Amino acid sequence: MSLIPHYKPEARIDIAEIGFYFAQRAPDVENRFYQELDKTIQMLVASPDLGERCQFRNPETKGMRIWQVSKFSNYLIFYLPKGDLLEVVRVIHGARNYETIFNNE
Repeated sequence: MSLIPHYKPEARIDIAEIGFYFAQRAPDVENRFYQELDKTIQMLVASPDLGERCQFRNPETKGMRIWQVSKFSNYLIFYLPKGDLLEVVRVIHGARNYETIFNNE
C-alpha cells in the first residue's frame, strides 16, 4: 500500500532553500534535484520501511526514518510513516548537525 506524501512546513522551507542554493549556482542542477527528490519520495511512499530508524531524545521524532535523496546523497530526507501518510519532516544537508536540530525542536 502506498502512502500519501505530506510535507511539514519546515520541510517545504528546507526544499525551497536547497532549490534557491542550486538556482544561484546551476539552474540545471536545481531542476535535477527537484526531480530526484520527487522520485525518492515516490519510492518511500511505496516502501516506507526502507529508511534507517533515527533515535533522537525528542519524543516527537519516535519512529522517524532517514533516507538519502537519490543522486544527491548529501541531502537527507527525514520522514515519519503515520497512518496513510508519509510525513516528510525535514530535508537537510548531511553535514549539518541534525541530532541537535531534532533534539531541540
